Amino acid sequence: MSRRARELTVDQTALVGAVRKVSRQRAKVNTDYVMAILRAREEGATFGSIAEAAGTSSQAVQEIVRRHGPIQRTETATSVPTPAK
Repeated sequence: MSRRARELTVDQTALVGAVRKVSRQRAKVNTDYVMAILRAREEGATFGSIAEAAGTSSQAVQEIVRRHGPIQRTETATSVPTPAK
């Protein structure tokens, strides 16, 4: 059984609005952070150099690239040409 939401005071409404604003800002910063890492990697920067610039570990950078990088398609056996003999 769910509870009815109670009315917020004027001060609470203002605070919730501030939380909403900061949340949107955080989402944009997070997106920009991931995109900067992906772009640096596409340009050939090493995981270690990106990690040092970001203040994180190279494993964290690798995980970001793995999760958010371009989708890698695997070739099927029929699309791979057979080697000439």
